[in-house]
Amino acid sequence: MHMKTKYISLLLLFVFAMTQSLTAQTKTQFINRAEQEYANKNYYGALEYFNTVLEFDDKDPIFLFKAAESARQFNAYEQAAQKYSMLVDSLNDDAHPEASFYLAMMKQRMGKYEDARRYFNMYISEFGGNDSLFTKRARKELSHLDYAVAVSNNPKKNIKIERMGGDINSSASEVAPYAKGDNLYFSSMRFLEKNPVTTPAKEVGKLMVSSKGKASTTIPGYINERDQLVSNGSISKDGKAIYYTICNYLNGSDIHCEIFKSTIDASGNLSNEIKLPDPINIPGSTATHPQITIDKLTGREILYFVSDRTGGKGGLDIWYSLLDAKYGFSQPTNLVEANTAFDEITPFYNENNDFLYFSADGREGLGGFDIYKISKIEDSYGAVVGLGSPFNSSYHDIYYMETTDGSTVYLSSNREGSAYLDELHKSCCFDIYKLDIVKIEIDLNALTYDKLTGRPLKNATVIVYDQETGKELARIENPKGNEHTMILTEDRNYMVVAIRENYYPDTVRFSTLGMDKTESIIKKMFLETDMILLDVFTFTKIGNFPLDSTTIVIKDMTDPTKRDIVEFNPLSNEYNFMIDRGKEYRITASKDGYTEDIATIDTRPYEKSALIRKDLFLDKFILQDLLPIALYFDNDLPDLDSKSSVTKAVFGDLVEKYVNRKQTYKEKYTKPLPADEREMAKEEYETFFEGDVRGGYDKFTRFADNLVQELQAGNKVELILKGYASPRADSKYNLALGQRRVNSVKNDLINLNKDLFAFFQSGQLVLTDISFGKELAPQDVIGTLGDERNSIYNLKAAKERRVEILRAARN
Repeated sequence: MHMKTKYISLLLLFVFAMTQSLTAQTKTQFINRAEQEYANKNYYGALEYFNTVLEFDDKDPIFLFKAAESARQFNAYEQAAQKYSMLVDSLNDDAHPEASFYLAMMKQRMGKYEDARRYFNMYISEFGGNDSLFTKRARKELSHLDYAVAVSNNPKKNIKIERMGGDINSSASEVAPYAKGDNLYFSSMRFLEKNPVTTPAKEVGKLMVSSKGKASTTIPGYINERDQLVSNGSISKDGKAIYYTICNYLNGSDIHCEIFKSTIDASGNLSNEIKLPDPINIPGSTATHPQITIDKLTGREILYFVSDRTGGKGGLDIWYSLLDAKYGFSQPTNLVEANTAFDEITPFYNENNDFLYFSADGREGLGGFDIYKISKIEDSYGAVVGLGSPFNSSYHDIYYMETTDGSTVYLSSNREGSAYLDELHKSCCFDIYKLDIVKIEIDLNALTYDKLTGRPLKNATVIVYDQETGKELARIENPKGNEHTMILTEDRNYMVVAIRENYYPDTVRFSTLGMDKTESIIKKMFLETDMILLDVFTFTKIGNFPLDSTTIVIKDMTDPTKRDIVEFNPLSNEYNFMIDRGKEYRITASKDGYTEDIATIDTRPYEKSALIRKDLFLDKFILQDLLPIALYFDNDLPDLDSKSSVTKAVFGDLVEKYVNRKQTYKEKYTKPLPADEREMAKEEYETFFEGDVRGGYDKFTRFADNLVQELQAGNKVELILKGYASPRADSKYNLALGQRRVNSVKNDLINLNKDLFAFFQSGQLVLTDISFGKELAPQDVIGTLGDERNSIYNLKAAKERRVEILRAARN
């Protein structure tokens, strides 16, 4: 099976030369020559001879149809339409039912869509039962006409198209534009064979280059020094290799192509030409339109190309193969998502936006070959999307190529305005067009809300997917707000999913197809929960003023094992929570310098999600409300073995050292215990050291700050401190030890703040201490010196080694 060049950019036609005068030949001779040229697929020559035959009888339906067919195959749409119209509208010819079908096709090619609609309907009405393939195609093309009318009447406004001037385009075909740096590479059919086998010489293709839009020249070297068709240059990303096709005529229209590769040196010279081996080039099949790029998923080079080999969907298909440095090209894979039973050609992969562009003639379009694109995400391909107008016309539009920055596109087309090889027949040829694109920005802002309250929902995650492939494109988190922004791509179908813990997801779908101006898309997403929404507001008890910087603790009273919910808001008096239905909760609001407020709520009566509000009121603290405070000491500290009642030690210096002995205390006491009791005991020690020892000192430092405020207000304050000891030593020793401990706390207190020292010196702050030694220790606290495990490391003994601030009397 050979490639039909009327459907590809290598459409090659040679001008038929009349070797004998018309007057010297008979009608039969013209008919014979016409049939011969048509059989050889030289449709230009066939058209010339059939037109001459019609000069003998311009209403002969047989030769009128054959002339129309030749014109159609030669892409002389206007002349073909005139001849088909003569058969259908004037002669009412029933011998060639397909004439009305092809007349509709020619009208479609010329962009006369309403005429095309009338003739497709005529064919279906009159000859719909004659040929199932023609009927099926007629119905398919008919279904495309509404799309063609809508799209052609609404070209994208951000694109300016122009036929390239200078020496780039000629009266022959110019195809396969490929921009690299300041150069534009392309293929031209303006050349004739140097050593023709037949007369006249046939046109051949050569690779050319135009630098900065100036004069075009052929690429020097062996690549163009042959009487063959050279086209479709594609340069590797590193610039060190060029892939291209070399084709040979099979007849007047069909050609057979193979893909070659050459290396490029630093000066741009080519060498080391090779024909790509099997599995790229295989006997009996065409391989053409190579496009070499990088596969992002594997990081390897990937070759897209076109072939009519077996295993495809029909006609010319797009295939791809990965290149391995050691093993060469992989077995080609058919791009089934893009291919149809018709022809797909001229692939171009854009690494910047991950779209593969190609041309096809069997999909919904404007007529002829249209340009389409398909997204590639990892190893998946999305939906095929037509580029619309002005990329596409009712004629053939092929060889899409986009520059790296996305501001310029090149393509080949034989649309109106292109040069004619033959002015009389208005047929042929492909020219290169340049499209300047004003890049548009499409931004998405997905706003998340609670469905019940309508309030902005913070800490949600928005996931953006390609709707066709299901692949994730972006994941946007916003713990502090409800806005989720990202930049979108044109001509893509999106699915956006908003998720949040304890909420059901919300999903929206939308498309950027056909967008041609900068736009911000806002999507509001409402998430629903079956939990209870709890709003807590904190106020001062006097005046009911909003009170910020409050700590809220929510305790699950139904399930005490659940961890408390703790929130602190330094900026507002509003707190938002989610709690379970069917439970009872206790809410505590606290703030330094204020009394706590406590409330309870019961969610058991609620059968579905609801909003509950609870206001809490905190009063200014009374210093005594912060007491008592217990401060704990390691064994026999401060000052080991001392009998003095005073010390220079500062309690704060002892705390961290004591906490650092936590592991020793755990091991000494729990080692003899059974395994199940041992772990529980270790947890108790963890709570004591972190909560009581360290936590007690933290509470002490906060108390000192509040004490300063009280004294600065002019009040005289007396603090009552009591020192305790475990019963390891005699009463006299423990009494002195308890006094030293109280003394170390005093030292710490007056060192915490210079103002406290001043107040102490002035007598405004009075510190009164009481030491009880071991006299108040419970009876079950062991004091035996030889039993260190119980007299030192047992928590009962450890909790007796303390100083308590019991009272703050204000005068």
